[in-house]
Order: sequence, then C-alpha cells, then structure tokens
Amino acid sequence: MVINSYKTIYIFSLMAYICAAYGFFDIDEITSTTMRRLPRDFSLAVKDIAEGLPAKTVTIVRGESTNIRSQDIFELLCLLNKHHIQVINLNITSKEYKDKYYEFLKKALDISEERTSLILCEPYECENILIELTENNLIHRTILYIFYWPSGSISDRFLYTIREAMRVAVITNPRESVFRVYYNQATPDHLHHFSLVNWWSGSLYKSPVLPPADKVYKNFKGRVFRVPVLHAPPWHFVKYNNDSTVNVTGGRDDKLLALLAKKLNFRYKYYDPPDRSQGSSISGNGTFRGTLGLIWKRKADFFVGDVTMTWERLQAVEFSFLTLADSGAFLTHAPAKLSETLAIIRPFQWEVWPLVCATVLVTGPALWVVIAAPSLWQRRRQNQWGLLNNCCWFTTTLFLRQSSSKEPSKTHKARLVSVLVSLGATYVIGDMYSANLTSLLARPAREQPIGTLQALEEAMRNRDYELVVERHSSSLTILENGTGVYGRLAKLMRRQRIQRVRSVEVGVRMVLARKHVAILGGRETLYYDTERFGSHNFHLSEKLYTRYSAIALQIGCPFLETFNNVVMTLFEAGILAKMTTDEYKNLPERSRRSEPVTESDKESSDLTGESIATSQMQGESTKGLEPVSLRMLRGAFCLLGIGYLVAALALGIEIQVHRRTKNRITVSVRTETRKVPRCLLLGKMKKYLRDGLARITRLVYNYIDRALGPGI
Repeated sequence: MVINSYKTIYIFSLMAYICAAYGFFDIDEITSTTMRRLPRDFSLAVKDIAEGLPAKTVTIVRGESTNIRSQDIFELLCLLNKHHIQVINLNITSKEYKDKYYEFLKKALDISEERTSLILCEPYECENILIELTENNLIHRTILYIFYWPSGSISDRFLYTIREAMRVAVITNPRESVFRVYYNQATPDHLHHFSLVNWWSGSLYKSPVLPPADKVYKNFKGRVFRVPVLHAPPWHFVKYNNDSTVNVTGGRDDKLLALLAKKLNFRYKYYDPPDRSQGSSISGNGTFRGTLGLIWKRKADFFVGDVTMTWERLQAVEFSFLTLADSGAFLTHAPAKLSETLAIIRPFQWEVWPLVCATVLVTGPALWVVIAAPSLWQRRRQNQWGLLNNCCWFTTTLFLRQSSSKEPSKTHKARLVSVLVSLGATYVIGDMYSANLTSLLARPAREQPIGTLQALEEAMRNRDYELVVERHSSSLTILENGTGVYGRLAKLMRRQRIQRVRSVEVGVRMVLARKHVAILGGRETLYYDTERFGSHNFHLSEKLYTRYSAIALQIGCPFLETFNNVVMTLFEAGILAKMTTDEYKNLPERSRRSEPVTESDKESSDLTGESIATSQMQGESTKGLEPVSLRMLRGAFCLLGIGYLVAALALGIEIQVHRRTKNRITVSVRTETRKVPRCLLLGKMKKYLRDGLARITRLVYNYIDRALGPGI
C-alpha cells in the first residue's frame, strides 16, 4: 500500500511538471473559446519584440474572444510605457469599436504612417479579423499585424487569406517562457507560408526581429510571375493568337522586364488580360477596369508598360521609379498643299496688295503733277488730259516691265521721277515678288498646321475636326477632369460619333485615313507611330504637359524598393534612354513607307513618274526643291486669260460704242427727213445693249469656269 501511494504521488507530480512545462494549467482554459490570461513572460517578450522591430507605437487589440485578466494587461502596458513605447489600448468587442480601429488604420494609409498592431484573440477570431482586413484593403508595407496564436498550428484558412503585400507576424508559445516569431514575408518564392524568423527565450535570438524586404526580395529564387501585356509599340509588340495566348516579339519594356528578371532572378510569363486596356480611374460603382484594375484587385503582381502616373491611378496602384519622362501631345494630319492656282497672288499677304494697287494708281498722277506744275504756274496752255493719259500709261508700263520709248516729258525732273519709279518697280516690288513666287512654285505652300490646343479647339468648332483618345488612358482622364481648354475640348468631343479608340495605333491609322481627325496621347508613342507610317503624313503638336511613366505594382508591394533600385540604376546610367532610342533605330525601312494621303502627294508622284515606295522613302525634311511644271503655272495662265478677257471686253465695248455713235448720227439724220419716233429708237438701242452684255457675260463665265476648273 505504501509503495502504491508513492507511485501515485510520483505520477501526479510528473503530470504536474509536464503540464507546467507545456503551459497547461487548467482544463477549463484549454477547452474554453475565450482567452483568459497571458502566458508567463509574455510582456517581456512583446517589449523586446517591439524594441527589435523597432516600433514607436503599438496598438494592443483585444477581440470578442478575449477576456484577459486586468493585471496581465496592466503589466503589459506599464512595461511598454516604461521603455518609451507608446501604447494604444483598444477593445473591438463591438462593431463600433471595430470600425474605429479600421478607420484608424485607413488614416495611417492616407498619411503613410507606420502602424504596429498586436492582436490578442482566439484562432477562429484571428481568421475573421484577417478576412475583414483583407476585404477593407488595409494592406501596406507600413502596417504590421502581429497575431498571438495561443495553441495549435496555424490554420490553412488563416494562411490562404493572407496576401503577399500584407505584413503578418504570428507569435506562438510552444513551451513556458519561449516564444517563436513567424513571418509571411521571409521568403520571396513561397506564398501563403510562414517562416520562423526569430524566437525569444529570455532575449531575442537576433535583431532586427523581422528580415528587411530589400534583403528578402534581392533574389526571387526563380519565382514565376504572370504579367499582363498590351500591344503598344514601341513599348510592347504583341501578337494575339486564337487560343487566347500572346506572343511578345519585342519592345522597350520587354527588354526592361528581361533586365529586371535577370538581375533579380525571377521568370515571367505574359498573358492576355480580359480587358485590353490600361485603366484610368475608379468608376462610380467602385470598380477599376483594365490591367490596373487587376493589380488593384491583387490578381496581378505588376504591369510594365507605358503607364502614366496620375492621381486617380495612385488611388488603386503604386508606381515605381519613373521609366520614361515624356510629355503629352496630339497628332493631326499633315497640312495639305494650298491651291497652286492662287499661288500667283500668294507672295504678298492681302494687306500688301491694296498698297501695291494704290501705288500704281497714284504714281501716274504724281508724275503728271511734276510735269504740269510749271505750266500751271506760268498759265501756259497745254493739253492736260492728254498729258495725264500719257503719264498713267508710262508708269503702268514701268510697273509691268514693258518697254516704252515715248516719255511724257524730256525735262530732268520728269526723267528723275521716271528713274525712281523704275527702280522702285524693278528692285523693290518686282524682284521681291518674283523671288517669293519662284520659291512658292518650287516648294508649294501648305495650310497652317495645328500645333496648339487653342488651334485644335478652333478647328473642332469651325472646321469639323474630331479628337479621339485611347480608352481608359491617362489622356482621357485629363480631358474628363480638366478645366479650361481641356474641359472645352471634352465638351466638343461629346458630339462626335467616335470618341475613344482601342489603342494609340488605331487612332494614328484613323488620322492617316481621314484628314480631320486628331489623337491625344504620349509624344514618344505618337512620334514612333509617325515614323512607322511615314512622318510626312502627320504633324505632331508642341509639348502640352509633362507625363511620367513607371511600373505599376500593388499597393503595399513588398518588393517595390528592390524594383526601384534596379530601375534607378538603369535610368541614371542612361540605359533606359538608350533602349528607347534603339527602338527607333531598329524600325525596319519598309515600315516607314505608306500610301500618300493628300491629293497633292498623289498628283506629285503621278506626274514625276516615281513609284509610291520610292517617293515615300524620303521624309518632308529631306525633300528638295521640285521642278516647276505647267500645273504649278496654272495661276499665271489664269491671270493671262483674265487679261485677254478684259482686253476683249474693252474692245467689244469700244466697238459697240462706235457703232452706237455711228447709228445715232444716222438716226438723227433720218429723223429730220422721215421723223422716226424717238421712243422706238431708244427701245431698240436698249435691247441691243442688253443682248450684247448678256453674250459678253456668258463668254466671261464660261472662260473663267474652264480656266479655274480641275486639271486633267
């Protein structure tokens, strides 16, 4: 009996020791769904962990499944305050307090302030809290969630709820006075996985407590990323297959991604996103479309392309260091050649022609005044009307460069005035006009190009121009949210049938096919497309605003700093600019050839006998002077015809006047003898005059119509 009693005491002592070693003190506490007390030395461990993070402020969150003794909480709070760590004690047992906690975290996201939360609750409530944090998108690298897992292993539901960008640490207590720290961002190639990164047994094993992200994600260890891709030359050249797969054949950003993959040791696989667009802003129903929408929903890790950084996009994604410093611009059709029929009056602006005509009209009377002044003073009789007629004809022949041997006067004053008029007509007016006319005929004038937003607005109002933009792009956002001229352009766009296009390339093709269309986008992309389709077919506007492109990543992405280091190195070394320039150099020569789109280009290639491919190989800047052809001299022949017509009209009027005078004399003689009624004679004269003027008018109209008609 004594031996049996000793055995019983020994067994109970051994069981008590085992329970004490593994932290089992009460069967009620083990089977209870409420946390009633903190383990031994938990406050010391939390204090060392907070100092090793380091964390200036710790938020202690107790859930509904927590009913910890007040003395344990008081001990923890005093210990943290004693070591200069600010503590926020929060109980989220009610929905009101829980909403306040989520609002507190959301404010930290807005002001980019670090937050560290120690969440004390049972495992099932830890899972629910983690799900709510994920649904509210309270995920960022500046927010750390530390969960205390009181017993058992971490559940699969908890593991698969965690997103990679979410910083989550778990503290476990495997035995008395020993605490292990697990972290989800300890490995770059394992998702939904916790790794043991530290432990506490009287003191921390190492400091800092958690491994820094720049060291963890320095090497991705062959991790495979699925990256959405869009066809946007010169950034990506994509061929879409019938089986929903894509084949990327090159591009600047494809080379950039290859450099990143080689430097950081990861692999990538392109895929075709559901909505082939970048995405512009969060719509009214709270959704974000396009590839940026996939990143916002955390269905894609990052997107490399010509993604412009805007305020609306910053609400959904984060951007790396800039990969391109670009500017906004719009592209229009190349200015068409002006009518060559009117080239004869184009050397002078319209303000000059009235002054030239006034000079021709005034010079004759001025010469008459110089010659007739002495005779008027001396009151000598002279045929002044005849002298005025001779002076006017003489000055007219000088301006028209006609030879005239009949001078109106032999005096020195008249000859001096004649010489001055001849010099002015020859060297000031005549030579300047001839030089400008020759240059205009050799290089025909073109319409005024549209280079500013104000000019584009005027063209859209008065000349039926249309402005298109890429759908879900930053250019569309600028028009929708812009004020001033951008707001007015957006209002003018609403009356169009087509406002948005699938890509910039589609818009450039519209500009190539239709004359009164403009597209707004990035200047680098538009410039590349002009080189592809023939630069002489387009006109690129001046720089409108500065825009920066970068890699789009998830909000709170842990490897953002790693990407930034690589991109900054490439940018500062000039490698990114070199890759962009190489895309222009690699452009095949056949891509620069395109069909002529203006009537003048077509006629020029037909008349010169050159093939379309040969004529399109040379850009507008490399085209030399063109030989003068009969088509260019059409205006001179029209003016010559008008002169002949005026001369014929004057001759006809003189003949008619002579006939009427002769008939009037004959009629007056007959009236004396035969007394013909005068009213009958006047009626016949009016009829003949009316019929003659009608015939002359028809001849003039027919001749002008044939002269100004289209050439064959």
